[in-house]
Amino acid sequence: MKAAIVRQYKEPLHIEDAETPVPGPDEVLIKVEACGVCHSDLHIADGDWTHLLRIMKHPLIPGHEVVGRVIEKGATVTNLEVGDRVGIAWTHWTCGECELCQEGHENLCSKQMISGATVDGGYAEFMKAKASHALKVPAELTSEEAAPLFCAGVTVYHAIKRSGIKPRQRLAVFGVGGLGVTYRGSNRQVLRRSSDRDRHLR
Repeated sequence: MKAAIVRQYKEPLHIEDAETPVPGPDEVLIKVEACGVCHSDLHIADGDWTHLLRIMKHPLIPGHEVVGRVIEKGATVTNLEVGDRVGIAWTHWTCGECELCQEGHENLCSKQMISGATVDGGYAEFMKAKASHALKVPAELTSEEAAPLFCAGVTVYHAIKRSGIKPRQRLAVFGVGGLGVTYRGSNRQVLRRSSDRDRHLR
């Protein structure tokens, strides 16, 4: 398969031939249809997130906003079928058993695997994923529309859910970057330092 690979930090990605992954018993192999580019991918490719360097896979295929079709599944997978369209997020896998996972803070699980950081991600023709963490994508969304939802979309949704905002209340969005523009609520107020990005809000 073709893949974009980080071989040296702060160097361009290399598009090259790589071995197609083989799914384990609890995994699926997906044919990638779309993979978003997140700023986190740039940090990973530059190696400037020093807190991740000791656990980062190297060489590495980045990408954690992935949507594709299941083309093969492991022997113990029962929640997905070949042909299902699924999305893969930053959180590739968590144990589900530790105290943090049990409290709903699986993003802090000390055993977690991270797509495109500790395991190969979606900048490739194929990617394997844990079936437990591969989510079905509704038919109403194209793969290109769905892919960013597995990072920016999840991040914004989590913040809004935690805020407890109710209908007809106002929401202030600090910053109009990739996350800020993801929120599509009807009563949002945007706080910014300049008007350069106004045109992107309309």
